[in-house]
Amino acid sequence: MTAHTNTHLRLQTLDTFRGIAALVVVLFHLMLYQADAPFQVGWGATGVDLFFIISGFVIFMTLNKTTNASDFVIARFSRLYPVYWVAVSVTALCMAIGSYWGYSNVFWHEYWANMTMLQYYFHVRDLDGSYWTLIVEMLFYGLMLAAFGLKQVRRLEWIGFVLVLCQILVHAYIRYAQTPVYDAIKAGFPLVNHFQLFWAGILFYKIYAEGFNIWRLSGVFIAYGVTIYLFEEGKNTGLFIGLNTYLTTTTVYFVLFFLFITNRLEWINNRITLFLGKISYSLYVIHHYLIVGIITLLRDKLGWSFITAGLFAVSIAFIAAYLITYFVEKPALTYLRQWYNAKKISQKI
Repeated sequence: MTAHTNTHLRLQTLDTFRGIAALVVVLFHLMLYQADAPFQVGWGATGVDLFFIISGFVIFMTLNKTTNASDFVIARFSRLYPVYWVAVSVTALCMAIGSYWGYSNVFWHEYWANMTMLQYYFHVRDLDGSYWTLIVEMLFYGLMLAAFGLKQVRRLEWIGFVLVLCQILVHAYIRYAQTPVYDAIKAGFPLVNHFQLFWAGILFYKIYAEGFNIWRLSGVFIAYGVTIYLFEEGKNTGLFIGLNTYLTTTTVYFVLFFLFITNRLEWINNRITLFLGKISYSLYVIHHYLIVGIITLLRDKLGWSFITAGLFAVSIAFIAAYLITYFVEKPALTYLRQWYNAKKISQKI
């Protein structure tokens, strides 16, 4: 077995992580505010933290193999936007249908603003509550692209350390000394609440690719500590779980990554986890409003129990995610990247 094959098999664990993160977020939203749900999965709100660590690892790994900025932009665009456009359109359609019964409403300007993925800066609500993470991801991509343009990718673990120190300064000092400035920073740059998780992913990649050293290990522990410190700054996480639960989930996520980078987690990969990983993005952006809407209609109009309605709604969400993944995401990835590669070749001729 070649080294490339070994690396590919090890990196499959990231797909498993994505699948786990998406599943716990789905379970969180499924049970949320359902009085007759058999149990709550409040800790599922932390699944986005795992996504952020994964993103730091993968985006840094990608930039290390990227030769020009346009390659990175096209790769991210083709991966994110076609799926997202379908999810926004389906969600808007569901909201329009829901408006017939008075459950919801949607306006054209909201739809078009959401299609940009930048609705946060247009001061337009997310049509689906899960979309709040996407602006955080986009800001991180922008930061990484800036580092690439300035030829600072190899120094990102140290630049990240400086930025985490800035995070600490913002939250521990400016928050109390200059509250208006603090509020403006948080509103203008929401990555300030989560950057340490992306930095942890970068450090995990450096350890994975180049080995342990005291500085990288120290950085991971700093990122872990800052994550716990910023518990109340997570997107409403404090509304659903307590600090002890957050401490537990954060510890689990960091331990899982330590096990992954030391090649001790390949055993968790199987057809189910890898399938979840493949559909994880589609599932994440399509599930929330769709599940809630279906459950509400089935319970209110047909008298279904929560269990029956919930199982049906989740099944529909998984089917939708599968269809979007294999009939939108994969063809769009192939088409856009072939188009881009052909364009690059034609420009060289």
